[in-house]
Amino acid sequence: MRNLISILCIMVLIHLVGFSQTSIRNGVVEDRRAGEIISNLNATLSKEYPVSLDYSVSSKEDSFTMKGSLTINKEKYYGTYDKDEIYSNGVSVWIYQREVNEVTINNASEVENEVLNISKFLADAKIKFRPKLIREEAGNHIIDLIPRTKSQFSKIRIYASKSTNRLTKIEVSYHKGDKFIYKISNYKPKVQVKDSDFLFNQNKFPGVIIVDLR
Repeated sequence: MRNLISILCIMVLIHLVGFSQTSIRNGVVEDRRAGEIISNLNATLSKEYPVSLDYSVSSKEDSFTMKGSLTINKEKYYGTYDKDEIYSNGVSVWIYQREVNEVTINNASEVENEVLNISKFLADAKIKFRPKLIREEAGNHIIDLIPRTKSQFSKIRIYASKSTNRLTKIEVSYHKGDKFIYKISNYKPKVQVKDSDFLFNQNKFPGVIIVDLR
């Protein structure tokens, strides 16, 4: 009887190991299924470049909703949000504020805009964050991204469509309590773009004030 119990225990352990969705990395439990979903999101986006989309961002704390648009082509992107515009050619980032007619220029590597830079955000998600699959809901995988190191974010929750392998919503939570919700709509793959679309053209904005922080 004791031998039979031992054999059954071993069989159960083999079954659990075989179907486990987790692994250990540097002493931390990793959710392999969540990592696979993120890899699929990244692979789909890579196949569909250039991509354009609309989004809305809202904050319950500040009671506001803002709409914007975004076009992405690998490490390059440009978009609008509220009355402002953002451009990046992968090297520099231009943030234009229409109300004051001013553009601020930074190195792309120094700008913390993980959410708007969706391509880089997905590429770095498994490096900068520890993904965990929370549940499936309304046709989406819901995954929490917990920062691996000290960060301004407490967590980022992403919603990934099970049918299209595309992002549908991103919830960004900060340590100080702020939370911003980005909802993605009007997603269009393989749009037509030019390299010049990702550069700020100051000739279109007479009298613009340039603040170059590079």
